[in-house]
Formats: sequence, C-alpha cells, structure tokens
Amino acid sequence: MTRFGLGGIILIIGWLMVMDCSATTHYVATNGAGVSPYTNWVNAATNIQDAVNVARTNAASKVVWVSNGVYYLTNQITIDSTVTVASVNGRNVTIVDGYNYPGKPVTNRCFSLTQNAALDGFTIRNGYSTNHSAGIYASTAIIRNCLVTANIASNSGALAGGIFISPGVVSNCDISSNVVYGASGGGVWMSGGSTSIIANCTIAGNILSAFGGSGEEKGAGIYVYGTNNVISNCMIYGNSITGGTAYGGGVCLHAGASIYNSLVCNNQGTLGGGINVYGSWAKVQNCTIVSNYGAVYGGLYIASLYPYTSYVKNVICYFNNCNAGNYSNFYFSGGTASTGFSYVVNSCIAPTSALPFSAGGYYYANNIQSNPYFVNKDSNDFRLSRSSPCVNAGTNEDWMNGAVDLDGHSRIDRFSGMVDMGCYEYLPQGFMFSAP
Repeated sequence: MTRFGLGGIILIIGWLMVMDCSATTHYVATNGAGVSPYTNWVNAATNIQDAVNVARTNAASKVVWVSNGVYYLTNQITIDSTVTVASVNGRNVTIVDGYNYPGKPVTNRCFSLTQNAALDGFTIRNGYSTNHSAGIYASTAIIRNCLVTANIASNSGALAGGIFISPGVVSNCDISSNVVYGASGGGVWMSGGSTSIIANCTIAGNILSAFGGSGEEKGAGIYVYGTNNVISNCMIYGNSITGGTAYGGGVCLHAGASIYNSLVCNNQGTLGGGINVYGSWAKVQNCTIVSNYGAVYGGLYIASLYPYTSYVKNVICYFNNCNAGNYSNFYFSGGTASTGFSYVVNSCIAPTSALPFSAGGYYYANNIQSNPYFVNKDSNDFRLSRSSPCVNAGTNEDWMNGAVDLDGHSRIDRFSGMVDMGCYEYLPQGFMFSAP
C-alpha cells in the first residue's frame, strides 16, 4: 500500500498525465537487434536514447520499456516529451551509469526530463555536472521508484547532486550518497511556480560542500524553495554540510516551503543541523527532528522575515546537539533581519521556557518539554512508546483525514480520534476481536 496521504491526488494526476491505454510502446535491451522502431523485444534498441527518439515522433502517449542490464552513457539521456521510460524488473537490475567522473572519457549528467516526461524504476549513478544536477535534471516531470546515488555536481553555483526538479513530483525514491561542491541541495533541489512534491522518499548520506571553501550552502539533504512545494512522508538522515555557512544539514526550507510527516535525524550542519527555515516562512508539521548536530544551532533553526509567520505544529524536536548551549533543539532568529512571527503549538520541544518573544510576534500553546520516550533512541527507532507524553497530544487538521504516518498507518488514531506528535502514530499492542 502506498502511503502518500498529503499530495496523493497530485501523484495520481501525475500518473494519469503520462500513461494511457492507447500508448505506443518501444523496447530497450542490452541484447536487442537494434532495429527501429524497436516495437518488440527481438528488435529492441540497445541504447535508451535511440528508443526515446523514436517514441518522440508519435503524437500519442509513449512508453519505453527497458530490460535488465547496466547502460553506460556517453551523453545524457534527454526525454523532452510525454514519454514514460520504465524498467521491466525494477531499479536493482536496471542501472544507468554515467561512467563519467573527472578523468573518465566523458562528463555529463545521466537524465534530463521535461514536458511531462516520466522515469520509473532505475538505479541512476555516477553522473557528473558542472551545472545543475548530476543525476537527474527535471522540469515538469515525474520521477518514481528510483535509486539516485553517487552523482557529483561541482561549481560555485551548482545545485543538486542527485535530483533537480522544478516543478514536478518525486516519489518512492532513495536519494543517497550524492555530492555537491557548490550552492544548494546535496540530494535534492526543488522549486517550481506550481506545486512540487517529494513524497515517500529516503534522502540519506548526501554531502554539500562549499565550492572553494566559502559561501552560503543550503540543504545537504534537500533544499526546497517556494510556497506550495512540499516534502511529505520522507526519511532524511545522515546528510552533512561542510565549509562556508551551512544552512540545514537535513533540510533547508525557503520562501514558504513545507515539510510534513517526516523523520529528520542524524544530520549535520551549522545553522540548523536538522532543519533550517531560511527567511520568509515555512511550515513544519508532524515531524520528528532528533539526534541532529549543528556547529552553532542544533535541531531546528528558524529565521522568519516580517510580515511572514513560520508554523511548527505537532513536532517532536529533541535530543539534538550544538555548540551554543541552550540552542541544541531550536533557535528562532531575532534582530532587525528576522522579525517575523513564530507559531509553535502542540509540540515536544525543550526547553519551552526558551521559546522567544520575537519582535514580530508569537503564539505558543500546549507545548511540552518532557522526554518523548521513543521505543529505542540509541537504535534509531523513533516510534513512540506506550509511556510517551506525545501520544494523542497533537492537534487535528483537515489534511489528516485519510492521511497516513511514516509507517503507513492512519494519521489520526481511530480509537481516540486524536493525532500524535511526531511522524509516527503509536499503535497499541494487543488483540482485536469482533463478534458476529
């Protein structure tokens, strides 16, 4: 069962947008005969781009099926029309390899997707770019069921080691061990005038490093810019920023972006080891922000600008660390540069006595600073135990109806009718009987 919840409708629409029953079909296999138009497995193309080029000439929706194998690139694969490129047996056995670290024969990213293109079920690795995105560059596109790993972008203005998307949808993907020597988005850089969403993804072990050792770096795991752009039901861990001024080891939210139902843990940065809200405003809701490290400020750093309000709701922000004393878990920036409003409710965040009375304004209610009592923090199991004060302690909202938590369980408890704090709902142990 998928666990989209928030944004599920967008993903369904995206699927319908690129698939229909009348779609023409083309095939790619490493042992194909390479006879155009590649309409069966015997005559399949051996090169993905060749099949895409033929598919583009048909006005109907198109599907390119790719069989098992490793497909080494000498140029990026460009999909610039309503074409779905999908693997037959999934990402573990269908690999697109850029084969292009510096010193190798060529240097290019792996994919460029535009015009409602879709990519489904590949491992995408070893891309290299001196511009935006070494793995996948996507504009008005859909990416799903992919592993995007070991890609490198390097330039003073480089964005996204793994995926650059603006706008579009990324779902059910693992984005790991990508590197940016540049500006923003070690794993993912996302924006867009219309809604963009990254949902049900794991973003882990990505690195963002200042090009030449200085500058402002934002979001080692994910950088998201713009209202209506959302992170939902994701696991974001083990990402780090080095050099320069590091905003958000796990996530940097900018200009109205939002994050829901997500676990942000074991990331490293400077201003917000876990999450950084970089100016303007953002929404952080039903997230668990834990065990992150910030060289200056720890788990959650918010710098809202007047007249905007940043919202923190049903959040657990605990057991983070930094080098600035009382700011291990959170810091809300003040001063003339950051005089916006702060709204923190029904959250487990310590110490509550340090919540600031900012120059712009504030609203704090029903927050607690008690230990959240995870099942096993030392083993990175951040589900709630039976004794947790976070159980049934959140505040319900309309978007939760039909939504699910990070484990795929109902976001609102069916017995109490209340939502929990954090990204996981507590499930009572025992048996349920029904009488005839």
